[in-house]
Amino acid sequence: MAEALHAPAIRRISTILADLREPGSPLAGMHTAELRPPSLPVPVDTARADPRHVAERLSTGNLREVRPGVLLPSAADGEPGHDDTLLAEARGVLAASRSRLWFSHATAARLLGAWTYGTPCLVDVTHTFNPHVARSREPLVRRHVTTLRPQERTTVHGVPVTSPERTLVDCLRTLQPAGALVVADSLFRLGAEPAEVSRIMSASAGKRGMLQARRLLDLCDPRSGSPGETVVRLVAVDDGLPRPACQLPVVTSSGTWYLDLGWPDVGLGVEFDGAVKYDGRFGLPDVVRRRQERRQAALVDAGFEIVRVGWPDLADPSALGLTLREAYGACSRSRRAALGRPAALAAIGTR
Repeated sequence: MAEALHAPAIRRISTILADLREPGSPLAGMHTAELRPPSLPVPVDTARADPRHVAERLSTGNLREVRPGVLLPSAADGEPGHDDTLLAEARGVLAASRSRLWFSHATAARLLGAWTYGTPCLVDVTHTFNPHVARSREPLVRRHVTTLRPQERTTVHGVPVTSPERTLVDCLRTLQPAGALVVADSLFRLGAEPAEVSRIMSASAGKRGMLQARRLLDLCDPRSGSPGETVVRLVAVDDGLPRPACQLPVVTSSGTWYLDLGWPDVGLGVEFDGAVKYDGRFGLPDVVRRRQERRQAALVDAGFEIVRVGWPDLADPSALGLTLREAYGACSRSRRAALGRPAALAAIGTR
């Protein structure tokens, strides 16, 4: 039997995960922008409440009705954000459902605690049979009907969701590439098993989006430290550069430092400056910045050029791709020139 097209990617990811899980691995405890699985908001119990008081809270905006009879406290700071809206709608769907369902796709990814990036504010729900609901009345809900094997179902805080592996493949198939790759990197790091992902990939052959799923699976790297690093990696590859290495070790005079991603053959590294580095959880911001400056100086002394990227740069992938490609070309030319000088000097010495 011919090998599945995604098999090489699965082997590569399995090797990366084995290294990450190795006792004493320097990468296992590295700072990452991990999330915790969120809890759905708890509906307000109005069974014994004065109806006039409930009506007053609704009229003043202290309560919101997400489904008939399903009331939730309003967002503390006024206008609900993406996460608030998503979780509130998910609670409404679950409370009003009269049939079995599993949250799936990007919604399941969020409930499983995975990173998301650029995903629409829609609640994805999967049923194993047609639920016969008026979909026009649910503008924020996207329903799917398909087969779910027992191992493709799980729960988080008692909420039914598709398994990490099923969620990963669904997202690779259906999300925009950057968002899909962010979810996949994160779910692998959180424990999605490559063998089960491989089985679902094979079972999904012929489904819409499988060409994209195979391409993105080949780019997955659980070593990614943040959604931003993942998106930069995709931008680089989409702009024609070789796939960069993640968490690239560089030996310097002040010890071994790890670049977020880079190309060791040309001496180019990329550092993603996300707000998480300076929000206080890893030390005082000024101390962290000074440490980052010393780190960059050591990396430059070790022969690496560093391109620093932040969230605003991701808004224009074309411009970012051009920056990376130009830096890669300049480093490549410098590396070739440096390698050529000793040979040229040796040739002069033999004349």
